[in-house]
Amino acid sequence: MMTKTLRWQLYVSFYTFCFGVPLLLVPNAIIPHFGFEPTQEPWIRLVGMFLLGLCYLSTTVYKKRIVALLLHSIIMRSGFAFVFFVLAVSGHPPFFYLTAAIVGLGVVGSSLAYLSERGVDEPAMLKQPLGEHA
Repeated sequence: MMTKTLRWQLYVSFYTFCFGVPLLLVPNAIIPHFGFEPTQEPWIRLVGMFLLGLCYLSTTVYKKRIVALLLHSIIMRSGFAFVFFVLAVSGHPPFFYLTAAIVGLGVVGSSLAYLSERGVDEPAMLKQPLGEHA
């Protein structure tokens, strides 16, 4: 049942919660680390809300054991890690490297777990060629 891969969703829930709460409630305490000036604009609180939404989704995938979303989660988070890394390399504050590393660790761990469990847990339907489903 892809237990190890599902457990990585808790890691995602943890870091999205840890970033989401301050960005929603006290954004000016965290955004200077990203090189942004303190702001009262609503966009920063929306970022916190979206991170908390991702936290909720990751927790739900874990609790409900929604294996069908695991690969999609890995792909999505790979894109996030890539963008954080590109921003860091582009001269933005080093905190983007840290963020890329936090997200990247989850991607690597999830990917390795997924690859190790995939062959064992794949439903027989996914192993059949197209058009041969019963």
